[in-house]
Amino acid sequence: MTLASSEPNQAATVAPASPSRLRRWARRLGLLLLLLGLTALLAEGVVLLVLGEQPKFPRRVVSATWGLRINEPGARYRHKSADVNVTFEINGQGMRADREFAHAKPAGKKRIVSLGDSFTVGYEVAAEDTFSSVLERELRRDGIDVDVLNCGVSGFSTAEECLYLERELLRYEPDLVLVSFFPNDFDDNLRTGLFRLEGEKLVGGEGDYVPAGGFGDFLNRNAFFNLLSEHSNAFCALKEAATSFFKRQMVEEGAERASAASAAGAPEGEELTKLRRRLGAAIFERMYGVTRRLGIPLVIHSIPSRLGVPERTLEELFPSEFFDVKRDGLLFVSAKKVLEPELGQRRLYFDRSHGHWTPLSHELAGKELARRITAAVLLR
Repeated sequence: MTLASSEPNQAATVAPASPSRLRRWARRLGLLLLLLGLTALLAEGVVLLVLGEQPKFPRRVVSATWGLRINEPGARYRHKSADVNVTFEINGQGMRADREFAHAKPAGKKRIVSLGDSFTVGYEVAAEDTFSSVLERELRRDGIDVDVLNCGVSGFSTAEECLYLERELLRYEPDLVLVSFFPNDFDDNLRTGLFRLEGEKLVGGEGDYVPAGGFGDFLNRNAFFNLLSEHSNAFCALKEAATSFFKRQMVEEGAERASAASAAGAPEGEELTKLRRRLGAAIFERMYGVTRRLGIPLVIHSIPSRLGVPERTLEELFPSEFFDVKRDGLLFVSAKKVLEPELGQRRLYFDRSHGHWTPLSHELAGKELARRITAAVLLR
């Protein structure tokens, strides 16, 4: 006969927490959330008081199937600063547009693909105010049935623009390729590491570049982080500082990679400036070679850098000493010439945000592009 054990049953279910214990935990959690909320409000107040309203510009840029970055397809979000409050709408193909474009071009339709960075995609302006939209309207007024596809991506380098064209955008059967240059492209080309120079030869172009990979995708797609990017001054100040730091690190690493085969070591000062300009020119040379072989005109649109806030002087920094802009099938348009008459008269760049173009600058540039393209009879 088996005697019942006097030991407590080890498999017995643990008794549920008492209501008083649950209330204590709930109070602690509530207190923690209250402290976090107060800390966030304090940080918001300090940033607003000390630094002023921060540009709240979500960068909804994610990885694409062709190994580069693209605007998040189907995204809709807001850009707000002390200067602007505009809505971004991205179509299913990652372009700033409210409609889709089939790869096959409709009969009788002309197409321009417009490549560039945040100036091209139109940071701080409505979609209809971007120079790509102005260009489209002006050409249509001239009787040309044309669509201008705004393929600008914030942070893009000339290297990424070149590979985006080769790997994806040529599928849209463009009649003209418009690529916009801004001086920070020099650093961005080094940062990506997609191309490098070996002597005078450009090598690379087979690799991929998506900063932070899957983690970056998670941050840029995450609803909570995007909510903070649209509404929190403190979060945006922190994000901007972190982004600037990591960009500097990546540029330095890119310069080291570019000089790895050189016995002279990593370039500095004037040598680094020359390397940046030579690399940028070599990538444009590759882009020109691609469009020339296909019989597609290439228009290079150079956006000047401003000196002073508000702008007092505009600087043209395109590397023309390494790239001949006077060739068949190539049109070079410097926005500096059309903007300079407005210096000191009307605002050309926004002052209280990231310093992008105002709608006036977009309008002047778009109209000049249309005038030059029409005069050169590039859309036959």
